[in-house]
Amino acid sequence: MPRGGKKKKGRNRNNTKRRDLRPTNNDGQPTKNSVKGSTAKAPFNHNGATDGITPNFDAFQQSGKALPNSYRTVYSRYKAATKRVFEYMQANSPEKNHIPREQIFVSSLVTTADWMVESRIPVDPDILKDLKFAIRARSKAAWLVYGGGDSGHKYLLDVLIYCWKNLDSLPRAEKDIIREGKEELDTNGEGPSSNRFEALLEVTGEDEGDDDDMDEEIFPSDDVPRPTLHAEAVPLQDLLDSDERNDAIMFLLALDDLMRCVVEKYRAVSRYVDYIVQEGMCGSVIVPSLMGAAIATNMAIHQVRRLEIEFELHNPHISTPYRLLSTIILPERVKQVIQITREHGQKVCSVRDANLFLGDCLECSFRSPADPENRGSVIVSDFCSRFGVDGKGSEDIDKILFELQWLVKGEVPLRSELAIMEKTNITSHGWIAMSYIGGDRAIHHTIRLLQWFGSSANKIEKGRLLKLGAGFFGSSPWQPGRSQKIHTDLDELLMVEILPSLFYLCRDGELNSDTRLPQQNEIAPFWSCLRRFARSPEKPVRWSTVFAVHAMLTSILETDKITAAIAVVCEKTFNSYFEQLDMACEYKKGVDGVFDSTHFQSHLRVVQYLKELGHPFYEPRARWNPLCAGTNFLYLTYFGNITVGTALIDDRSQLKIVLHLYHALIVNDILKSGDIPLLDWLLDGFENSRTFWGGPLPRKGKFVEQFWLGMRGSFRVAEKVMADVSRLDDTQLSNKNHLEMIEMLCRNEASVTTRLDPAEFSTSFRRICNRDYHDVVDNCHSKKMKQQGSGQDGYAFAVQLNDTSQAFVKEHGLFAFNLPALGVYLDEFVCGMSRFFKWDQLFNGTSLHDQNPRLQHPERIAEAYVFAHDILGALDQAKDPSELGRIKDFVTLFMCPFFEKLSNHARGFIWFQIAGWDIP
Repeated sequence: MPRGGKKKKGRNRNNTKRRDLRPTNNDGQPTKNSVKGSTAKAPFNHNGATDGITPNFDAFQQSGKALPNSYRTVYSRYKAATKRVFEYMQANSPEKNHIPREQIFVSSLVTTADWMVESRIPVDPDILKDLKFAIRARSKAAWLVYGGGDSGHKYLLDVLIYCWKNLDSLPRAEKDIIREGKEELDTNGEGPSSNRFEALLEVTGEDEGDDDDMDEEIFPSDDVPRPTLHAEAVPLQDLLDSDERNDAIMFLLALDDLMRCVVEKYRAVSRYVDYIVQEGMCGSVIVPSLMGAAIATNMAIHQVRRLEIEFELHNPHISTPYRLLSTIILPERVKQVIQITREHGQKVCSVRDANLFLGDCLECSFRSPADPENRGSVIVSDFCSRFGVDGKGSEDIDKILFELQWLVKGEVPLRSELAIMEKTNITSHGWIAMSYIGGDRAIHHTIRLLQWFGSSANKIEKGRLLKLGAGFFGSSPWQPGRSQKIHTDLDELLMVEILPSLFYLCRDGELNSDTRLPQQNEIAPFWSCLRRFARSPEKPVRWSTVFAVHAMLTSILETDKITAAIAVVCEKTFNSYFEQLDMACEYKKGVDGVFDSTHFQSHLRVVQYLKELGHPFYEPRARWNPLCAGTNFLYLTYFGNITVGTALIDDRSQLKIVLHLYHALIVNDILKSGDIPLLDWLLDGFENSRTFWGGPLPRKGKFVEQFWLGMRGSFRVAEKVMADVSRLDDTQLSNKNHLEMIEMLCRNEASVTTRLDPAEFSTSFRRICNRDYHDVVDNCHSKKMKQQGSGQDGYAFAVQLNDTSQAFVKEHGLFAFNLPALGVYLDEFVCGMSRFFKWDQLFNGTSLHDQNPRLQHPERIAEAYVFAHDILGALDQAKDPSELGRIKDFVTLFMCPFFEKLSNHARGFIWFQIAGWDIP
């Protein structure tokens, strides 16, 4: 077990009895046979790797929280920008001493802009940036979705454009001039000086005039007519408080932009598969492409979670997707409800109350009629009682609910409702007029399916697999290669095959709430969303869960013709990783007893547990659809192969010994880069780890010192070894008695090696697992694109994604190695080197274990010391390669033949191929 201590059999890390993960029959006993079409399936039979016991993951839990993204979302920024503009203009108004800040009206902005132009008042350039951002954000929401918005917000937008056009003609104020009112704003953190978007990589020092190719409709080059001021004063604060519709639209626009990224990634996967087939490449070459698409999708899901949280912070009353949809699509119904309460109620409901009521009515219409959480039978009476609505008004509101129920059936119809809806004039899937979450890809259709599934799943007791009736949601069985749209075409696949398995996985299987897989939230937000849904399926679904499932459906749609082929390749590749582990352990079994340590076995159990994610108990399309397959590979790579794998490949310092040796041989011109390609890949993969190398890549004269610093990080020991090396002569290469130093090391060392931090050598790991984007570089956007994107969520996401994807592509050669399996073979090389130089004879008859009972494998400490002293010491001091005859003989007679033979059996430790590799 890991350092958490000895584990009692059959209990998890919380010392509670581990729940049997197998489905049960009606008597509560595990099922023995598959019952097709029922709510039970074949028993969940764990393989021998875990013996039905969840490993202890405590040693791999992150010690600190991942870094949060440092930039703010659009909701806080466009409102803050608008507010700063208002306050700046109020502070510069000729009537500033007579108008309290809370009484700023829209008309006062026009008056102030005119006065500033007439007086030629220099304008703060930061305020112009705020004004541009506020206009662009509001215009995008207003014009793209609801034709200019309501009259109040359209009036505000016209005024803002007029102000920008006039203020843009004024001279710019010097940066070091603090205008009246600005100092007060800055103290609250909302001043123009705080609007720098430094986390968004804003380009500094660029001329404002380079950004003149703005949308002509938003920022016209011609004169803008002065808006006709409304006779009734419109308070600015009232408009800001009613911005929830803008917020809702911008939220959906952000989802559409993120889904566009998902679509593009899986279209690229589809094109790449065509290329692989054309070139006759190995099928596993597709794995890096699937992982790259899964990285983008999971980053998008994480971004949606952030957007969702901040949206609810700014609009806590719009807490469900249904209330958000109501805010956007039912403004006329809102007026009807208000009018009914005005005419038939004891008190008039507000716009917000009407919106919330209609949103909850939509929820009732989206839910199954048999759902016990469906409040359709009481929602009207509750509303009428609250506002004292009489019988006639109650009938009118009940009619609105009835109309909404038919409206929902027409907008997002299930298969059983299609025939009825065809007889009506209702056009389906038209509420969201967006390219990637509307129309044939309507995300609100997925909302309805998820809510229906949650209703059924909530009735199933734990330990049982939900099986919905085949054919209810679409043609059964679902056939790949025929889907043209997400809604309707993929309904049967989602509800009958995919969701039941994923729900069981997250509620009762390996991802259940009792199992805390390390780094899950960072690597696989997709799983986190499904786990949250599985915990409370009866609640209104959340946008992040809907987006995650919709992204999965999008991945299937974009690869529909090759989905079956992808599934076969993915399952074979996934299983090959664990077959390689089994082969490596079998190869090393009984040899020197080097892998009998508790440390190795417990770490190996952690990796082998991940095999259950691909257990055949789960439906193949749930395990191996493009997004789920890519996410499985991501977690296996970043947690299993990198986090745990680096602890196994260097479990006995074998990786350090091999790479420090190879690097020193290259520096001394005994070998050159390319002579051993396998070691070149490893050297490239770990060259940035200062912990591994004891600093930067060592130069001649520093080999011994940095090797020992990399081993234990001890300057004292390194200095001692260096002092011994300085007394080295040619005749002492392998004959010097090292026992005194070795015994001292064994007494003082608690372990053979230090644990590597993957964030040091893997940039993509640092981006994904630590969410560390502080040093991202934007090398994919032009200067003007950077200017136009600065301050926008989509731009920041694109920069982070591009940087992460580029790092992944650079590093996926290292990821292709099965590091735990490769560690077995590298350890065999070190043992062979010890035999070649007869170091093992130095330790015969000694009792190194007696020096420190806690230290497992003290012989490796001894070998490492002799290696540093005799081999690296000689390479450090040699002035001519001719002085290194014995080492050159070792390279020729043992090292090169060993790795040549190992490379000929690369299928034993390379679990997927990279384009351009020739794996025998």
